[in-house]
Amino acid sequence: MVTLLQLNRHLDDVHRDLEEVEQDEVKTWFKAQITKAKKFQPLAVLNQKLKGLDVFESNDDQALTPLPLPAGGQPRASPEPIVRQDPDELVTRAHWQRTGPYDACSDPTCGKRLGGGNGNVNCRKCGKLFCEEHTMYQMKLSRSASHEPVRGVWCRVCETCYKSREGYTDTRGLERDHTSEFAAIRRKTVDKAYLEVSRLEKRLTKLTQLLTNPPLDSGQGGLLWSLTGTKAQQQRQLEQSVVNWEEDASVLKCPFCQQEFSNYSFRRHHCRLCGRVVCGDPVTGCSTEVGLNVAAQKQATAQVSLDVRMCRDCKHTVFSKSDFARELALRPADQRSYENLKQFERGIRLLLPKFQRLLLALQDPETPPTPTQLSDAQKVRKRLMDSFTQYDTAARRVRDLPTDSSTQQRLQKAVYQAASSFLHLHMLPLKSLPKVLKHATPHGKLHASSAAKPRPNGALASIHYNGSASSIGGQPPGVGSPSSLPSTPTASSSVELTALETEEKELREQLIVLEEQKFFVSEMVADANRRRKFDEVAALAQSLEELAREVDAVQRRLEGLDFEGAYRRGQGQLA
Repeated sequence: MVTLLQLNRHLDDVHRDLEEVEQDEVKTWFKAQITKAKKFQPLAVLNQKLKGLDVFESNDDQALTPLPLPAGGQPRASPEPIVRQDPDELVTRAHWQRTGPYDACSDPTCGKRLGGGNGNVNCRKCGKLFCEEHTMYQMKLSRSASHEPVRGVWCRVCETCYKSREGYTDTRGLERDHTSEFAAIRRKTVDKAYLEVSRLEKRLTKLTQLLTNPPLDSGQGGLLWSLTGTKAQQQRQLEQSVVNWEEDASVLKCPFCQQEFSNYSFRRHHCRLCGRVVCGDPVTGCSTEVGLNVAAQKQATAQVSLDVRMCRDCKHTVFSKSDFARELALRPADQRSYENLKQFERGIRLLLPKFQRLLLALQDPETPPTPTQLSDAQKVRKRLMDSFTQYDTAARRVRDLPTDSSTQQRLQKAVYQAASSFLHLHMLPLKSLPKVLKHATPHGKLHASSAAKPRPNGALASIHYNGSASSIGGQPPGVGSPSSLPSTPTASSSVELTALETEEKELREQLIVLEEQKFFVSEMVADANRRRKFDEVAALAQSLEELAREVDAVQRRLEGLDFEGAYRRGQGQLA
C-alpha cells in the first residue's frame, strides 16, 4: 500500500466485518501513525533549515536568564519581553567586503557568481564574500571578529577561517594527566600493604625470639618455664603475649572454609600472628604449621627449629614476596638448556666475522699468506668447529628433554629445527680454508705479458722463486733476469725438491681438514636419517658429495707429485 486510497480500500475490504473493539484498536493505531507521520518534515524544509544554519548551536540560550522574584514571593503579573540581539549586530562589520555587480565566491575551488541563486554572504571573521555552500560553518567570535571559544557568540564563517582556527588540527584534544592522582591512590594501597607486612613480620620476629630465648622471671630469678606449670601452657602464654587470641566460643565456623567446629573431631586453632580462630584441615589449608630455623642468642652457632601456626592470609602476606623472588630465581630445565644454546650461538656469531676476515686475507693470489695468518686461521677454524659441535649437542639436548605436554614438545622440535638451519647456514665458510690454498703451488704458469721476467702465477711458487733468486743471484725478489736463476744443477734440484715437499705438506694438511669436515657432515646425515628428516638429508648429502669430490681432487694431486723425476733430473745434472 503506497497511497492513502489503497489503505482505505484495504480497510473497507478486509477489516469491514471486525468487531467494534478491534475496529477501535485499528483506528487508534492508524491515528497514531498519522500523528507520527505529520512530525516528519519535507526534504525541502530540511534543506532550507540547513542553509539557515539552524542545525548548529544557537545564541538564544545566552539571552534566556531567569527573572528574579519580588520580595513578596509572588511572580510578576506581566513579565517584560526578552530582547535577543542579533549576533551580526554584536560583531563588527568594519572589515566586510562591499558587494558589487560582478562578485564571485572567494573560495579558490569555487569561483561561482554571487547572487540570488548562489547567495552572497560575508564571512564574519575575514569579511570576504562567499556563496551559500562555502559558508556552512560556525565558530564563536568576539566583538572584534576574533576567535573567542569561551565568551564569543556563534557566527557564520567560511571554510578557510573555520579550519584555520586554533585547535582545529589538534587531534589529541584536551588532556589531563591523572598520573599523580593514580600514584597517590596506589601509594595509599601500597603503604597499607607494606604496613600490614611490617606489622606481621615484627610479630613473627618477637614470637620466635620469645620461644627460642624465654625471658627470666624477675620475681623468682629463674626461667619463665617454671616447674609448677607445663611447658605447653607457658608456651601458650608467650604466644598470647604477642597478640590477643580470639575467644573459642564466639566462633562457630571457620572463616575460610565455613566448616563448623566441634569439640573433638574438628578442633579450633589460633593463628599466632593475627589471633583468629581457624581450622587445621590439611585439605583446605586454612592454617598450617610453618617450620622456621631461628638462631639462639645464647649460642651464636646454634639454631632452634620452631613450628609456628599461621592462617592462610598471614602466611601469604609474610611469605608472598620471598616466594615470588624464589620462583623468579628458579629456572626450569628447558630454560637452562635454551640459554646454554643461545650462549653457544652468540660465541659462534662473534667468531665468524674474524674467520671471514682471515679468509679474505688468504684469498689474494698475488700476496702469499704468512705463516702467522695460516696459523691464526687454523686456530679460529678449530674453535669454530668445537663451537659447532657443542651447539649441535645443546640443540639435541633441548630436543630430547622429557615432557608430557604436546605444546612443549612442538616447541622443542621448533628450537632444534632452527638450530639445524643455523648450522647448515654458518658451516659453509669452513670449507673455504682448504680452497684458498689451491693457488699456493710451485707449478705456476708464467705471465704472458712478461716474457723477459718470468714469474710463476702461484703465491707459494713466487715465494720459492724469489727466495732462490735473492739468495743465489744477490738481487731483490721480483727483480732480475733468467740468468739470475741457480746455475748449478745441485742447487736447482734442491729447490725443486723443497718445493715438492712443501706442496705435499700443505696438501696433506688440506686433506686432513676435508676429512674432518666429511666425517662431521656424515654424522649429521646419519642423525637426520634416523629422525626421518628427509629435507635435511638432501641438503647434507649435497654438501657431503662436494666434500668427497674435493677429497678426491686433493688425493689426485698428492699422487701426481713427481719426487722420483726430480731425483733423476738432479742425478742427470750431476752426471
